[in-house]
Amino acid sequence: MLCPRCAYDKTTVVGTVKGAINTRSRKCPNCGYIWKTRELPVWDTCPSGYKEYLESLFKDEEQEETKTKWH
Repeated sequence: MLCPRCAYDKTTVVGTVKGAINTRSRKCPNCGYIWKTRELPVWDTCPSGYKEYLESLFKDEEQEETKTKWH
């Protein structure tokens, strides 16, 4: 993955929170920048019913981020 700050292409994963949606902390060895990414399943390959479950989790997570970001 490219570093969003300097575009270096050899970034490393320094931590992972596993779940239906994986959250990874990444670090750029070139500039030292640390950021988070989300890993989502490809929707068209999810079993029936699981897609709706994942979409609801993602919506809930986005709502929580909006609340904490602006309040």
